[in-house]
Amino acid sequence: MTDRPNVLFVLSDQHRYCSLPGVDGCEALAPNLERLQRAGTSFVNCYSNYPVCAPARGMLISGRWPSDTGVVNNLSELDPSDSSLGAVFARGGYQTCFIGKWHLHAGPPATIDGNDRYIPPGPGRHGFERMSVWTETNRHWDSLRYEEGSGAAVRMRGYNATLMTDEALEFLRDRDTDRPFLLFLSLNPPHPPLDDAPGEFLRLYAGRGLSMRENVPEALASDKQLVPAGAHRNQVTMTLQEQMGQYYAHISAVDAEVGRLVTALEEADALDNTLIVYSSDHGDMLGSHGLLRKGVFYKESAQVPLVLSWPGRIGAGQENEMLLGLIDVYPTLIGLCGLPVPVGARGEDHSAGVLRGDSAGSRFVLHFSTGQRDPAFRSGQRGLRTLRHLYVTDGSKEELFDTLDDPFEMRNLSGDGPHADLRQMLAACLQYNLPPEMTLR
Repeated sequence: MTDRPNVLFVLSDQHRYCSLPGVDGCEALAPNLERLQRAGTSFVNCYSNYPVCAPARGMLISGRWPSDTGVVNNLSELDPSDSSLGAVFARGGYQTCFIGKWHLHAGPPATIDGNDRYIPPGPGRHGFERMSVWTETNRHWDSLRYEEGSGAAVRMRGYNATLMTDEALEFLRDRDTDRPFLLFLSLNPPHPPLDDAPGEFLRLYAGRGLSMRENVPEALASDKQLVPAGAHRNQVTMTLQEQMGQYYAHISAVDAEVGRLVTALEEADALDNTLIVYSSDHGDMLGSHGLLRKGVFYKESAQVPLVLSWPGRIGAGQENEMLLGLIDVYPTLIGLCGLPVPVGARGEDHSAGVLRGDSAGSRFVLHFSTGQRDPAFRSGQRGLRTLRHLYVTDGSKEELFDTLDDPFEMRNLSGDGPHADLRQMLAACLQYNLPPEMTLR
């Protein structure tokens, strides 16, 4: 046995912070996530530095910036490294297992809405002893899973979040109880398409008249079928009300899987020595500012849940206002488990503050994004977020928001004379703190 905790990391895809139960305006029914929050601490100021799937996941697995790894868009591949998350935990004596959506492979997808392929044992598994990679995960039903050994893609019948959790439960049953484990479960929902949520959860929201964020344009919040920027292929025929119901239903479905995992840990008498992490790679605009999906730095796209539960070690039932980015999760998780953080990790290790319940975190969070065909960051947006302000520029136009006075980020202060000094200071800070490969051109 060991004093080091087991780690269960559940990563959902496109779950925005404002759609976490308990947040004002959220109508998602998720009793297991609420239980997890009561048992642990919810970090209310966690932001995705690059709110797009592969770049965000690359930071979580590598602990390095997209400019370091080359994972700058969804067609990028993360090269193997002995400092990958799985490798760090494996060296620390952990059983390591990854199940679900990997989304860190280059090249055009061989199958619809999926660009993952089979990863044979070896360096490509990034230190994960067991790796079950799924593809076609955006079709939430009847996705493909690669068979161990043969690498054959097998059609799995059912809702993929449930089937992935079945695999995770199998790992928990069969694990070596003399070693701690790192189990990374990467689920696809509530990522679009938003027309295939399980019926039992969709019925929870039928006819409810779901509320919209204050920054959703009135025309879009109506019952009209509109197509704002970023619409997924199925969203062109749906009202925003219908999309919200589907989105919440997928969250409720993910919540049910979290409940199954917690129950299994309880039954195995392993819950007290397991650090549970729930987070997401980015959020979803869902009509805010007239937009859908992600890739921008507004809260709906960039702010993500981060819930940590470790009985007796991390405060229960707390909300922590610590500012941190996804780049900080890698070193913080490693630090919480008493393992050495590799040299070259770019984020900040906030593990000591997490254990003390301190709210002092990063001074700011860097945001950046670029186009699929611009891996050198010649264009795109850069941003810098503090606890009070968000500054964004693409090199030609700017946005500045006071996020305390204007929590829905609707009043651009960049052209406001009284805020000129603040704008210049944040612009200079952004320029100075960006990695060299990503400085503004």
